[in-house]
Amino acid sequence: MAEYVPPLVALVTAGSVLLLAAFVAVMVVGYLAGCRIWPYANCTRCAGSGKSGSPTRKAFRNCPRCQGTGRRTRLGRRLLDRNSNR
Repeated sequence: MAEYVPPLVALVTAGSVLLLAAFVAVMVVGYLAGCRIWPYANCTRCAGSGKSGSPTRKAFRNCPRCQGTGRRTRLGRRLLDRNSNR
């Protein structure tokens, strides 16, 4: 008689693990390539405006996180810059 194999165990085979690893590798390489082409993203605190408003919204100042530029360096770009300086 055939032995019962749970469905999850049947899905986790060497081929599927290699396929998943290849997919993750392609995604990482694609993200790093995107970071090389587009190194900046909008600042998350000011949503890219560069302004930090008062609670009454009558006055504003430069965003303290991005110093008024509205841009921030992406994590992948910081990693690429760190590795290129070594």
